[in-house]
Amino acid sequence: MTENEHTSTTPTASENRQIDSLVEQVITTVSSWPAVVVGKGQFNSTTFQIGQPDEARRQSEIGHVHQHPWGLVDISYPQSLREQLLVEGHTEKHHVVPERATTFALESEDDIEQAVFLLRLSYLYHVSSLDRETDTDEQVEIMDLDVAAEISKLQLSDELHTVVTGLISVE
Repeated sequence: MTENEHTSTTPTASENRQIDSLVEQVITTVSSWPAVVVGKGQFNSTTFQIGQPDEARRQSEIGHVHQHPWGLVDISYPQSLREQLLVEGHTEKHHVVPERATTFALESEDDIEQAVFLLRLSYLYHVSSLDRETDTDEQVEIMDLDVAAEISKLQLSDELHTVVTGLISVE
């Protein structure tokens, strides 16, 4: 759904509560992953990042979710992964920057699993991209994460698996 579709009618209080409930379920799941830091973002959003910022490096945002009235999960992926996710219908082009990111709308309980799936792909990409030689608290927390095993749990299509394993270093 586009932003205009979400803002064309004023949601009821009940609809706002439903969206907030869906968003909270996503936040609870994603915030439980090792090294994920939850923060406040723009436009009534909650961000998910890996690690704390410091002078040596920036945080890596794995995505963010907008509370009511939208209930949108926005994620930037490497171009090849973004394109394959779009081809397979897992997500849609971002509602504001369609050439760079994706948007997935939380509309019902059935959408929570897909939103978590999309954020997990981004998380695994960012985890695999971290400098494994750096010994930060976040690194220690995720060093034992078996990225290859986590990827296979996602049950990706052959095409998506090829794209993901081409981007993610699995040792």
